[in-house]
Amino acid sequence: NRRHIKAVVSTQSTGAAAQPVAAAEPVTATEPVVATEPVAVAEPVAPASDPEDDVIAKPSEGVAEVKSELIAEEADAEEVTKEETPSDGWVQILGNDSIKRRIKQAGTGPNVEKGQQVTVRYSLILATGQTVDDNVELTFELGEGEAIDALDLATNLAKVGETFEVTAESRFGYGTLGRPPHIRPSCAVLLIVEVVQSEDTPDVSEMTEQERVRIGDRKRKIGNDHFARYDYERASRNYRGACKFLDPPSYKLGEGAAPASPELKELQMKTWCNLAFSELKQEKCDPGIVAANRALEIEPTSTKALYRKGKLYELKGELEEAEKALKVAVKVDPESQGCKQYLAEISKKIANQKKQQQRMYKKMFNLEEEKKAAEAAKAGTTPTEKGRDTSWMESAIPMVAGAVAVGAFAVAAYNGIRGVASW
Repeated sequence: NRRHIKAVVSTQSTGAAAQPVAAAEPVTATEPVVATEPVAVAEPVAPASDPEDDVIAKPSEGVAEVKSELIAEEADAEEVTKEETPSDGWVQILGNDSIKRRIKQAGTGPNVEKGQQVTVRYSLILATGQTVDDNVELTFELGEGEAIDALDLATNLAKVGETFEVTAESRFGYGTLGRPPHIRPSCAVLLIVEVVQSEDTPDVSEMTEQERVRIGDRKRKIGNDHFARYDYERASRNYRGACKFLDPPSYKLGEGAAPASPELKELQMKTWCNLAFSELKQEKCDPGIVAANRALEIEPTSTKALYRKGKLYELKGELEEAEKALKVAVKVDPESQGCKQYLAEISKKIANQKKQQQRMYKKMFNLEEEKKAAEAAKAGTTPTEKGRDTSWMESAIPMVAGAVAVGAFAVAAYNGIRGVASW
C-alpha cells in the first residue's frame, strides 16, 4: 500500500511555488472552493440514429439484422465511455491536477459545512514516500484559514465518516517556505484523511468563557505560527478570528455577562497586540492602530502596544502622534532602552522635519523677493530707487501746494492794486 501511495504522489506535478500557507501548528487554509466539476465523466455516446428511424429507413432488412447493428453501436458507446471515465477514482477539485481527491471509504454521516468545527485524523506523506505526520488528530474551523488549503478544500466536499486521499501542489500545502525540518520548500503533498466528526460552532453569546478561550487561543497560536513563517496575511486573519471569541463586542455577550478573568484579559491583550504587529508588517496602518488602541484599552501600561502604535504612526507619517505614544511608553517603563532609543530617533526626525520646513519657507520668501526684484528691473528701477522716487513725490506735494497758494495771493494783490489806480 505504501508503495502504491508513493507511486501516486510521485506522479503529481509539484507546480509553481506559491505563498506560504501553514506550518507546525494546526495547518491553515483559505476560503473553501467548491469544485466546479466534481466528476469528470464523459456522457455516453448515443447511436448514430434513433432505433425507430433506423427500422423505417431499412424496410428490406430483417429485424434480427437491425437488432445486431443496434447492439454493436451500444457496445461501441460503452467502450468510449469506459475510456473517458477516470479509472483510478481521482476527481479534480480545481483542475490541471493541481489538487484532487479520491474517496477510499464513503461516509455515512452528513456533509460538513463551512464554519463548522471539524475533527479529522490524517497522515501526511511526501512525494518521496516519507510519512511526516502519522494518524494526527486535528480540530479546525472549516473555511477560516486554520488548515492548509489541500486539507480545507478537500474536507469541504466530504461527509462525516468518510476517508479520502488528496494530492496537492506545494501552493496548496506549505508553499515556498515548506515546514522545516521535514517538509522542504515547494514540495507536493499527499494526505490520507478520515473525517471523525463535525459540529456547528456555537454562538458567542451561548458559550462559556472556557469554551471561548479554547477556540480563541487555538486561533491565536495558529496566527503565531503563520507569523513565524512570514505569512502575515494569514496571521492577521487568524488573530482577528481569535478576537471574535476572546474579545467579542459587549452587546453580543449580553448585560448579565460576567467580567473577563485576568487570564482572559491577558489573552485579549496579547492577541490584539500581535494583530497590530502583523498589520504593521503589511503596512496597514489604520487597522493596526485600531488593534493597538484596543490592546491599550485592556492594558494601558503595555509598552509593547505603545511601541507598535508608535511604529504605525511613524509609518503613516504622523511623527507627533508617534512621539506621544513613545513618551507614554518611556514614562511607564523608564528602563526600556528600546523605547528610549526609538523616542530619541523620532524626536530627532521631528526636529529635522521642522528645520526642513523652515528652509522651505525661507526659500519661498527668497523667491518672493526675487520676483519683486525682477518686476522692478522690468520697470527700469530698483526697489530702492522706486522707494526713493515715492518718498520724493510725497515730500514735493506740500511744496507745490505752497507755491500755488503764494501765486494765487500775488495775483489777487496785483489785481487789487490795479483797481485802486484806476479809481
